[in-house]
Amino acid sequence: MLFTISDILISLWRKWQRAIHGINEVIATILMTLTYALAVTPVSIVFRLLVPDPIDRGLGDPHAKTYWKPVPKEDDANDIRRVQRQY
Repeated sequence: MLFTISDILISLWRKWQRAIHGINEVIATILMTLTYALAVTPVSIVFRLLVPDPIDRGLGDPHAKTYWKPVPKEDDANDIRRVQRQY
């Protein structure tokens, strides 16, 4: 069985690709961990210190059917001209 240079180069290329993909997995895991630790964690700590309940879960009667807050209806809400001028 005779190997040509192209067969040897293809084999080397595939081994190179496997090695690089393995290295890439390690680097990606390290970079994503550092990104999370350096970006998400400080923001979370600041939010916990400054805003104790950011979505306002503590308001209302605990036995109420819903915690939705009523939205005041504007006077011209049903006026077709308001829909025609969006801004």
